Amino acid sequence: MSAETRPIPASQFALAIRDLPLETIYTKAHEIQNSISHLQRSNAQLKEYSDSIRNDGTLSGEVREQVGDRECLEAIEENERVIARQRERVGLLRAEVERRGRVWHEGDDEDDEEKSNGDATGQSNGVNGSGGKLSDEELRRQMMDRIGDEDDDDDGGEGGLHL
Repeated sequence: MSAETRPIPASQFALAIRDLPLETIYTKAHEIQNSISHLQRSNAQLKEYSDSIRNDGTLSGEVREQVGDRECLEAIEENERVIARQRERVGLLRAEVERRGRVWHEGDDEDDEEKSNGDATGQSNGVNGSGGKLSDEELRRQMMDRIGDEDDDDDGGEGGLHL
């Protein structure tokens, strides 16, 4: 068995998500965005560490060059490759949602978690459970279903919505 695992190609990922429920697609997008955020924070810490080694006058120039820059920069470069792959995955998830005729609502895909009004399932005000926004007619129909017929009320004919 190989010590190194390889991510599935983008074409296989796109094929694999075709049958997933929209809720799962949005959950996966949230997980990937979370991973991207962690990698970006890690890169910032690696760069800070590398800079501190490079600027440490108590170390020899050879140590500063070998330890600080090389290893940290390699890790940063690998993280950047992973981030690029993950952003591609989010783009594929978005394309799948749009292929189904739905509206993608996770913001601009990158670093927009704060802008999202919903949770990972895509549920928020004005958003239906399948990830799309409700039309005025659909919202009216759902409200009428919840209110029910006024004739069926046991409130003595007062009508209205009771919370």
